[in-house]
Amino acid sequence: MRGDDFDKPVAYRCGQLRGLCLSGYGAFDLLAIPWSTLTTNPGPNRQLTKASRTRRVVRVEFEPHGRRPRILYVKRVLIRDLRKRLGNLFVRSKARREWTAGYRLAAMGVATARPVIYAEMREGPWLRANYLVTEEISDARPVRLELEHSHSDRARRDLLSRLGEWLWRVHRLGFYHDDCSAQHVFVGPLGAAHKDQRRFAFIDLDNCRFHRATVPWTRRVKNLFQLLRSIPPHWASPTERLHFVRSYLEASGEREAQDRAVAQMRRLARSKRTSIHL
Repeated sequence: MRGDDFDKPVAYRCGQLRGLCLSGYGAFDLLAIPWSTLTTNPGPNRQLTKASRTRRVVRVEFEPHGRRPRILYVKRVLIRDLRKRLGNLFVRSKARREWTAGYRLAAMGVATARPVIYAEMREGPWLRANYLVTEEISDARPVRLELEHSHSDRARRDLLSRLGEWLWRVHRLGFYHDDCSAQHVFVGPLGAAHKDQRRFAFIDLDNCRFHRATVPWTRRVKNLFQLLRSIPPHWASPTERLHFVRSYLEASGEREAQDRAVAQMRRLARSKRTSIHL
């Protein structure tokens, strides 16, 4: 999604829900989704993709008014904790923050899943639930899956190299994703016109930050760490992982800082009792 892909948002209303939607999506009924029975009754056009005590994500098909059918991802977040309810009196809901972040990221020229609806359910001032609906990123899949199905050392090395270069460009623009895993970065196929280029995109913008200048070093290294941690050891060798780090640092002009970056990532891994397999 790019900034000029957005339509003008309009008010969204569905029962007790209030929010915004893009034109054509006003008829989408968030309350018609059987959230409590999705595990046992998914339905022909919906599939539960993520579930926890307070959060569920379902994949559905919908035809916006006057447009071709689209695959949508619908996220519902319940607010059950009293402390969080109190907190939401002073800050925007997750859905609204992610909606805003999607617009802002696209305006910066960074691809992301296009938000088409955000809605909140309130009882008086209290936020009870919030919803975000995004369109599927067409012709793309998570970097994690791309690595899993890559059967060539050269292909993996090229993918990780392009990923490192792209991540630096995003950081240079001032964008920081606090859950930068290989599941939350999507990649498209090699371009037809430019066969050495890859198209990357972010999803799940729940926890992100926009800096006025380049993202600080500590946060940039944390993103490198998060990506390496999220890639299983058999999908990228230590040499390929080091190539990813080197590609990032070469793009940022910090190649001499490789040892410093690796040492910092290893400290992070020890503190979190995990591994970057490097």
